[in-house]
Amino acid sequence: MSDEKIQADSVEPSFTADSSKEAMSDVPADPSGKKLRWAFRKVDVTLLFVVFISNVLNSMDRANLGMAKVAGLEKDTGMTGSDFNVVASIMYPSYLVCMLPSNLALRKFGARFWLSFITVIWGLINMCMAFAKNRTDFILCRLFLGAAESGATPGALMLITLWYPRKMVTSRVALFYSAFAAGAIIGGPIASGIMKITNPRFKSWEWIFFIEGLVTAGFGLIMFFLLADYPDKSWLLKKGEKALMRQRMAEDQAEGGHRAVNMKRLWDHARDPLVYFQALILFSANFGVNTILTFATIIVNQLGYSPSASQAMQAAPGICGFIGILLSRYYPKWLRNHFFSSIFCSTWVIVASVILLATANNGARIFALCLLSFGCFGNVGLGPGWLMSNVGGPTRAAFGGAINGILGGLGGLCTSYIYRNKDAPRYMFGHGMNLFAGLLSMVVATISYVIILRRNKKKETNPIDISHMSEDEKIDLESDHPNFRYVE
Repeated sequence: MSDEKIQADSVEPSFTADSSKEAMSDVPADPSGKKLRWAFRKVDVTLLFVVFISNVLNSMDRANLGMAKVAGLEKDTGMTGSDFNVVASIMYPSYLVCMLPSNLALRKFGARFWLSFITVIWGLINMCMAFAKNRTDFILCRLFLGAAESGATPGALMLITLWYPRKMVTSRVALFYSAFAAGAIIGGPIASGIMKITNPRFKSWEWIFFIEGLVTAGFGLIMFFLLADYPDKSWLLKKGEKALMRQRMAEDQAEGGHRAVNMKRLWDHARDPLVYFQALILFSANFGVNTILTFATIIVNQLGYSPSASQAMQAAPGICGFIGILLSRYYPKWLRNHFFSSIFCSTWVIVASVILLATANNGARIFALCLLSFGCFGNVGLGPGWLMSNVGGPTRAAFGGAINGILGGLGGLCTSYIYRNKDAPRYMFGHGMNLFAGLLSMVVATISYVIILRRNKKKETNPIDISHMSEDEKIDLESDHPNFRYVE
């Protein structure tokens, strides 16, 4: 993390510093930046680690439906035809509808309470799926599951923007999203192990839902005691460390995170095409991500492998995805910006999809799933990080996080229907849609890059006049402030 060292001469011009002078009076001397770096490392191993584990459990809870299918769920519940696809997709309508309200509720009740609460709820709902006996039971459970999970990812993204300066957001978002790949790595082997439980109270696939849901609900209770809404409320940071972080966030134009959401500005951001184009990167990436999380085990099973072997083999693409998303935090540095980084990741998705379409060789297809995972998980780290690096304040953060989650959820909804039983074992339609998603990601990343270049140039040549505005009005400008520069 040496590339993230905080230096006083590297910060952007401030438009909130004047209003924070009094609050900064207790800031300790830190000429080398060592104290500030240590404060952020403490945040990494507490807040970031907690939301990372929560996301690992989220990933496992989403993937357990595919695990349960190869363990006999369809046969035991009487599902036929496209019933499984309906069950897999039905969580997304409630997920999408509840996304923005859940994000606003987080602002009202605080991250500590809200993220803990919804984690407990979705864990309990997963436990309930162990008692589902037919398609209708699963549909009801999955509808409630979508509503409960809707605030988890956008809420965590908003929390990251409130704790880290913009130059550190992308790397932390990448680490947060790497939890999805970590869940894919351990979820398959864990499910394979759970299947070996011989207690007659539950079938093997029912044990998967019950045990993983119980762990999630228990961790949700622990989260309440570990999280804090803002650095000022942290139980771990010392007074001087809080002051240093407050100063750094003010210098980075992020201190507005303590302010309430401005409804007028919310409408302005809703009309900004850049938010949607950047969110479409996650939409495209989620085709591949949900292919790995939900359908990789099924695809491998259709190649002729046993259910337990198929579940265990999901770890291979999961490891590649984990490596891809961890490396993605360095791509903007290595490749100069987020745009070229996203193009690089999309290229791997396209290559993998072509291999899956072109060959029936088992080894080549498993290798292609690994390449697909490497590319799509890389974009999962880059897309949201790029968007959330350009929010500039709490209102755009709330809206951007929600739209990012909504379009990401739509990607998951679409993927639920592209791998159909009638297309087994080649699944040409599903692989073709992943090829389309890779191409779409390239297009929207290019459009986003062009918009950002034009806006930054306009801020240099023709900035808006803020001399007549009050301090509050200046802060509410967020990304429109003349001193704000979009991250490329």
